[in-house]
Amino acid sequence: MGTILASIICVRGGQSLKTGTLLKILFLLIILLVGSIKIKQELFSTGGQTVPPLSEEITGNQTTLVIATGDMSGVYFPLGQAMADLFRKYDGKSSGTQVTNASVQNTKLVSQKQAEIGFSTVDVLALPEYKKSEVLALTGIYSNFIQIVTTENEIKTLEDLRGKRVSIGTVGSGTKLMSERILKAANLASYDMDISTLSFTQSADALRNGTIDVAFFSSGLPNPVIAELAAEMEISLVPIPKQMADRLHEEFEYYTLDEISGQTYEGVESTPTLAVKNVLLTYPDLPKQEAYQMVKTLYDHLPELQNAHPEAKEIKLAEATRGISIDFHPGAKQFFEEIIH
Repeated sequence: MGTILASIICVRGGQSLKTGTLLKILFLLIILLVGSIKIKQELFSTGGQTVPPLSEEITGNQTTLVIATGDMSGVYFPLGQAMADLFRKYDGKSSGTQVTNASVQNTKLVSQKQAEIGFSTVDVLALPEYKKSEVLALTGIYSNFIQIVTTENEIKTLEDLRGKRVSIGTVGSGTKLMSERILKAANLASYDMDISTLSFTQSADALRNGTIDVAFFSSGLPNPVIAELAAEMEISLVPIPKQMADRLHEEFEYYTLDEISGQTYEGVESTPTLAVKNVLLTYPDLPKQEAYQMVKTLYDHLPELQNAHPEAKEIKLAEATRGISIDFHPGAKQFFEEIIH
């Protein structure tokens, strides 16, 4: 800005601009500056929610493959980074990750072609506001487990959440969607609790500081921030009763009764809960060969992906197309058909 001002104060022959002319130019510069800021803000806004800027690795001028992930303390983010590394290493693609509020927001970003790949749970894809034609599946991956974490010894059941301070996950996350359905099944309304919508990291910090009593997490196992919290202090997981799990499965077939092993978190015993499958999404206009190559690269180099997080060991080619409620991209279909035959 200083250089621009210096250049407009002087004209050919060393004559100064008249005060009125200078003021007009300054006024125009201010308008341009404000407009530029507004445009930048709009570029990173979707549906009233702020989308964090792209990571440094993908802010160059080269066309970039963007992977919409989730909270940096979850599982989507490290796996997304590992995938970006694979695409750069083996396909020569300029690729990187986008930190988001996870499933709901990722689905929106992919449908709007603001990301080439997005992580999502399959329950989000059944929401009426997301037309199935706007996104296609690349591959099913591992499952998310609902983890209801508390530091309070007296909280043993979902009914014990009544009157407590509870974080149900960020707006635009699969955690919030799933937690709201569980609370409804437990006959708990929002006014029965002091509800907050915190991220994984914020929830862990709030549990640590005693500003909330319970936090819902929907993620792969182990969740890094829960593992860190369990190593620091005594925590427990609130179980999902089988009867409730069966009712939820009847209403939402993609929710299944599962168990969080007692080996997952320090000092926490095995706990029954709900699980829901994850899927990688893309948009229909992505070229067939590009989609084919992305899926092929993931499975050709799966051991490298598994080094990023233990949950990647649950990604199995034999289960890649099971339990997915939307159509697969033609490129992904071609890959799986070749493997089968």
